Amino acid sequence: MASEQRDDTWMASELASTERQRNPYPWFREMRTQGPVRYDEERNAYDVFHYDEVVTLATDWEHFTRDGTSFIDGAMMDRGPPEHTELRGMAEASFRPGNLRAYRPEFERQASALLDEALAGDGQLDFVEEIAKPLPIMIIARMLGVPTDRLDEFREWSTALAESPAQPTAKARQATEKRKLDALEQITDFFEREIQAREDDPRDDLITTMLQAETASDSLTRQKTIANCAMLLIAGNITTTTYMTNALWTYVEEDVLSDIQNGTLDIETANEELLRYRSPVIAIKRFAAEDTELAGMTVEEGSMVVGYIPSANRDERVFENPDEFRPGRDCTKKPIPFGKGIHYCLGAPLANMEAEIMLSKFFQRVEDVSLVDDRIKPFFSSEVYGPVELPITVTT
Repeated sequence: MASEQRDDTWMASELASTERQRNPYPWFREMRTQGPVRYDEERNAYDVFHYDEVVTLATDWEHFTRDGTSFIDGAMMDRGPPEHTELRGMAEASFRPGNLRAYRPEFERQASALLDEALAGDGQLDFVEEIAKPLPIMIIARMLGVPTDRLDEFREWSTALAESPAQPTAKARQATEKRKLDALEQITDFFEREIQAREDDPRDDLITTMLQAETASDSLTRQKTIANCAMLLIAGNITTTTYMTNALWTYVEEDVLSDIQNGTLDIETANEELLRYRSPVIAIKRFAAEDTELAGMTVEEGSMVVGYIPSANRDERVFENPDEFRPGRDCTKKPIPFGKGIHYCLGAPLANMEAEIMLSKFFQRVEDVSLVDDRIKPFFSSEVYGPVELPITVTT
């Protein structure tokens, strides 16, 4: 189920440092001044920085394919049409906003219970570990129908599959790849057993829904069903964790907590700008399906093409004063934190619901929040952007 493409080759070498992982925006700004696209001979990769070209990369699936780009080979995020259409259709209905509303009361209860536990101490806590991590993995596990007593394992698998080598050495790369392969082996075995169990005992859950789609199809295989389940478990929690963590980091840093708490600033409006300002997903990853022109440059067939979402969402050609956090800004073109086109993030409505529920309840329960350390420790990844931990002090 593993993709053969090494993860560290997707990441531009300029981003492979702790400081750039913490704050890549000055480099993105510098690269935008040099043009929309640059070719990196060392990686045989084209890096894309301007908004319009990143959108083209995201939407032109005929020239820029997702095939072979994912850490989980065979899932919907790793395929283009027509295969992608059927793979996405296995779960798409479950993630529509109307269907998600049925889960909201349960999600709110889970969020309240987590906050009861996290805020019961002395006011010192790690927002990532105690709040932002548990809720998304609990929710996607509930939707899939998998045991919640294995949440720690699910988080370990998610971290292993999303991380990149923290050092540009062969030893670090080998260690990271081993963790990925071990996680893939474990998650494959886990879902193979869960799907087999549904054959004898169908349930009201996503695994059963996808098994039924597999059974009704002439082309969906068991391996693809396993890959889709694994992708939903992994992508369904780690990006949302980063989303919520980036939100709190930003709202404290920008001193807007009181505005959110007193209703001057609507949480959904704040979150919408947050997703532009500190997008939790770093890159759109594609291969050129054939020789293709992009921004006047010929992209050779088979080359890697990486579109940087955080750079696109701060493109001066599209967003006025893009380095400023401005909730409610008037945008002529919409930010693309969840991508665009046929590969638009399936779980975006779920992520928005989770963030709105948890952050709203958290801000209702606390009077003030401060960061213990301004030097944010980043999660080292070519996939997601945000802190790996966020120690805070709260006043309740």
